[in-house]
Amino acid sequence: MNIDAHVQIGEGRYHRVVPERMLEQMDSCGIHRALISPIDREMAVHNREGNDRVLALAKRYPDRFLAYATANPWYEGAAVAELERALGEGAAAVKLHPPLQGFMIMESLVHPLIEVAARHRAPVYVHTGTPAYALPLQLTELALTYPEVAFIMGKNGKTDFWIDAFPALERASNIFGDTAHDFPERGMARLCKVIGPERIIFSSNHPVSRMSLEVEKVRAIDVTEAEKAAILGGNMERLLAARFR
Repeated sequence: MNIDAHVQIGEGRYHRVVPERMLEQMDSCGIHRALISPIDREMAVHNREGNDRVLALAKRYPDRFLAYATANPWYEGAAVAELERALGEGAAAVKLHPPLQGFMIMESLVHPLIEVAARHRAPVYVHTGTPAYALPLQLTELALTYPEVAFIMGKNGKTDFWIDAFPALERASNIFGDTAHDFPERGMARLCKVIGPERIIFSSNHPVSRMSLEVEKVRAIDVTEAEKAAILGGNMERLLAARFR
């Protein structure tokens, strides 16, 4: 099963994608399921609204979509309660976006939310690459604090800053690399050598990037077909299986 670990459906500041168009994209690219993230304002402020919207889409298309749950840690106890609620209602994973939500990855402010994810065995996708809020080595510190949680290094630091992505991934075995916006040889092939294909997660970050292009880049990596299958879905399927065990 091919799984896209990060897409956005809805109308954000810079894009608009309706569910039917996303399904067309997925079908044309051979993607069976996709994890849907709340959009910008839902990540920052309207957490419950965003969680309910993506949960409704996951329930409407149960064989195609899975929902991310989010909560802004500045809401403190209310954020913990909202994340508990959304995961309890079927969200598959947690997404955090430090620049949008106004915190740094290393701040203890976020720890209560990670503890919720740990209780639910939910993988945690964290946007990385935006100084000074979201650098890869900051995620390493968080991952070492919570070794029982599987973290996905969203965009592998490739938003604005990525030089510490490889050492960050090497130091914490519970961080999975993300393929979005990468290159087959300079990035993905090197990633396979550094951490192994079993710790690489495919995500297109559609519609910011084109799903078809991101799939083709993975298919161009010089690894075995079995390893490509793991990257394109098997690894994420394994993380989700732990969540729903």
